[in-house]
Amino acid sequence: MSSSGYSKQLASQDVAPDKAVERLEKAVTAALLRVELLEGEVVRMNEQGEELEGLLEGVSSGEGGPREMIAKLHILEEENRDLRRRLDEGREGVDRLLSQVKFLEEHP
Repeated sequence: MSSSGYSKQLASQDVAPDKAVERLEKAVTAALLRVELLEGEVVRMNEQGEELEGLLEGVSSGEGGPREMIAKLHILEEENRDLRRRLDEGREGVDRLLSQVKFLEEHP
């Protein structure tokens, strides 16, 4: 073995631990980032599970199923449209009455 070959081998052994530590640090950092992402996913999934449990409790307690809830929503939307229409008609009637009152006040 030549001395230059041995020094190259020794130098490569000296560098290898540094690169190994660097790669290990990168791997640990990547693993920690992945754990953080997974923790966020777990929180989101737990929230969705709680929402689903609430819906299931509503259905099982007789408050109605999804179809009934949608039907109720449509009924309420229709009632809301009807109330808005009636309110608009009432406003028009009030405007006509106010116009008549103004006319009568201006022409005694």
